[in-house]
Amino acid sequence: SQVALELLRQRRSAFAAGSKYTHYRNANKANRDFSSLAIQERSKFETEDISNYGGVEYGISRDTNGRKQLTASSSSFSPKATSAVVTIILSIDGDSTKLPTINSVADLERALTQIASDVKVDNCLRSAEVLWTPQSSGDTLSERDIIADYPNLRSV
Repeated sequence: SQVALELLRQRRSAFAAGSKYTHYRNANKANRDFSSLAIQERSKFETEDISNYGGVEYGISRDTNGRKQLTASSSSFSPKATSAVVTIILSIDGDSTKLPTINSVADLERALTQIASDVKVDNCLRSAEVLWTPQSSGDTLSERDIIADYPNLRSV
């Protein structure tokens, strides 16, 4: 709900968006497909540098021997302009969530509003993955990169 709300606040910055939903009668199939989709989306990233767990942001860094280590990261501001892609994958109990096809900012607003409200109903949120790129402060993502890696997004 909070992620959808934050994206709603930034809706004027969106230049492309997409939505897709599937209803399942079998919970096991839904869980398998959720996991498969999350892995498919995560595999688009060369690395995953940031993880937020329990309100603490962790980053991947390397020690003096070149081994990866998980460290609490300090927030450092980098004024480099870039585009970003945010992917939200949800597993919600019930059958009333039907997201609109996104062709405009108004469609994006409706989809994000519906997500923000539907996940709050009767503890129906089973699983969620929120992925974003770029993650590292020095990385950039061009509109060309987005079109190449996310061909299903539509201009809004």
